[in-house]
Amino acid sequence: MKPTFHHRLVNNPFEDPCVHVRVLREKRAFLFDLGCISRLDPGDIQKITDVFVTHTHIDHFIGFDILLRSLLRREIPLRVFGPANIIGCIEGKLKGYTWNLISEYPLKIEAFGIEENIVRHSGFYAGNCFRRIDLGERPFDGIVLKETPFEIRAACLMHQIPCLGFSLNEEFHINVDKAVLVEMGLPVGPWLSEFKKVIRVGGSSDTEFIVKNRRYTLGELTPIANITKGQKMSYVADSSMNEENIRKVIELAKDSDTLYCEAYFLEEDRERAIERHHLTAKTAGRIAREAGVKSLVVMHFSPKYRECPDAPEKEAMMEYNKRE
Repeated sequence: MKPTFHHRLVNNPFEDPCVHVRVLREKRAFLFDLGCISRLDPGDIQKITDVFVTHTHIDHFIGFDILLRSLLRREIPLRVFGPANIIGCIEGKLKGYTWNLISEYPLKIEAFGIEENIVRHSGFYAGNCFRRIDLGERPFDGIVLKETPFEIRAACLMHQIPCLGFSLNEEFHINVDKAVLVEMGLPVGPWLSEFKKVIRVGGSSDTEFIVKNRRYTLGELTPIANITKGQKMSYVADSSMNEENIRKVIELAKDSDTLYCEAYFLEEDRERAIERHHLTAKTAGRIAREAGVKSLVVMHFSPKYRECPDAPEKEAMMEYNKRE
């Protein structure tokens, strides 16, 4: 089964946290956090449509400038989701530059600031030199973005300051059975994408498709589709070591295929972790185990462990694999 989303860390665990998610068969990608993104290919950067920022400490937001410069001439808007202060931070970044020669540029930035109960929306458009336009607010019900075939949820956490955790959930996955396709004499082609879209939106069984100059209904084509559980990926970076935060993260990451989680300190430095509002590697392992995730990827290690670079992962995995 080919997954819909291909995700990976952009940097090594001692560098800025950032996960790149490519959407299969679409010229589209997401970023979770916006640390340094200079390792991404220019083509990958051009496909980024949505960015999900946990908080705006420099190692989670410094990549905004590279992204902005790369996308100035792009027609497709950029959406940025983050905690309540994200709108002001984007405004401040944009005010740091002079924009007298960009009135004909197409870029539009839509910014969404997320609080416990409210999502505020502001726009920054090259056509008016990126002056802020406030576009209202809506209630926040945990869902940040919902499209066919996925939704992205956020949990409001604390890192001494408000901070977000995110999960990417695919409602269900559709895989084409190639053997049945051949048996029915049907070709692989663009029509399969439309076929999947109709299934995802609950289209009528009478919906027609023209394949090789012949009409088929959705009902006739249903045998070629294997419908399985969708992917789930969760991302948590910089979270205070308190039980309320941990409970929220476990709930957010529940049954994830992959959890990307910070493991900034070792358990031997637990007091330092509490003081600096970070998770220990052992706590990351506990979260993954209690959430029932299939795969744990630890990241965002303190530089103090560069002499023992494998230690955070070993500690996290020991706790993750522990049986009750």
